[in-house]
Amino acid sequence: MVEIKFFNESDGQEFKMTHPKAPRVLDDIRVWAEHNGFEHVSFWRDPADEHKYWVQLGEDRLNYWIHDSTFTEGKHETVEMQMDYARGAQRRSAAGYGKFDR
Repeated sequence: MVEIKFFNESDGQEFKMTHPKAPRVLDDIRVWAEHNGFEHVSFWRDPADEHKYWVQLGEDRLNYWIHDSTFTEGKHETVEMQMDYARGAQRRSAAGYGKFDR
């Protein structure tokens, strides 16, 4: 079972994504993670911009973020594409290109 967690970057505290439209998005992320071999997906709320959630796939924290409206507006139709972009950022980082993405 895929574990999806949300954290505050500023203090490391976990919080629950409780918005009424979020469950469908979270279900789609869970399905995506299962198909792509990730047991853990985390989102870190940016301390300077609370609308940015930085993506972590497994142990890899990425230089890629998803806007909170994805969850609050239930944008399930775009989340698979966004997670594919995050996986691409992970691959670039693993290949040593991450330093050029900043």
